[in-house]
Amino acid sequence: MSKIRLARTEFIDSGHYIPGHPKCGRPHGHTYRIDIVLEGDPEGDMLLEFGEFKRRVWDVLQRYDHVMLNEVMKAVPTVENIAVELHSELKKVLQGFKLRVRVYEGVRKWAEYGDD
Repeated sequence: MSKIRLARTEFIDSGHYIPGHPKCGRPHGHTYRIDIVLEGDPEGDMLLEFGEFKRRVWDVLQRYDHVMLNEVMKAVPTVENIAVELHSELKKVLQGFKLRVRVYEGVRKWAEYGDD
């Protein structure tokens, strides 16, 4: 059976550092672009209403916006770990859908984590 994908792109501004890394070991910040993609079977005419999608996403993202990620994340805040943690937290508020999260650290660099 065919599936529908629905996506949002959001942005957060956060600081971080990677302990022991020669370049990223000092505190610095990024504007992270975050692509959130849902996949599922639409009930009626919509997979999820866009306003509700945004509300659920921002219930999670607000905890990571304008903060030092080292202080709020469970793991070292590499772009890979940010993608994994956001996926885990978003999955709690977007139950019933397959979910993929892509996090851009700058323009040309990203990590993606999701359900297969």
